[in-house]
Amino acid sequence: MSAHHDLFKTYDEWRDWTVLEGDAIRSSDWPKVNSCQRAKLELQGRIIRYTEAARAEVSRSGVSWSEIEKRLRSEVASLIDLENKNGETLAQVRCRAMAEEAELDRSSRQLRQVRSYAPVARSAWSSYS
Repeated sequence: MSAHHDLFKTYDEWRDWTVLEGDAIRSSDWPKVNSCQRAKLELQGRIIRYTEAARAEVSRSGVSWSEIEKRLRSEVASLIDLENKNGETLAQVRCRAMAEEAELDRSSRQLRQVRSYAPVARSAWSSYS
């Protein structure tokens, strides 16, 4: 198989992990988000190696790198869009979580106030001691 084919196949894997990561963000499956990010981190090294190998392969064969680069730019732009969408989704989930946390804090303060106004009840057993 050619290095540029391996490179595009690796970008396809990145796309698959990014889609899976988006699903995990939407369902708040944070361990799955973490595993997707680890997988993509591993792919980065492969992308660098395959890019270098593809450049060397193209220079040996006399094929124009600009055609491959044009396809790469398109692929990378598409992946950046997906990553940005995941970032937007994550920001929305985070915003909702922060709003929920603020509401829980308000409820907690109100409960503490209610308890501080309630009269202290003496145990009925203490009056018979």
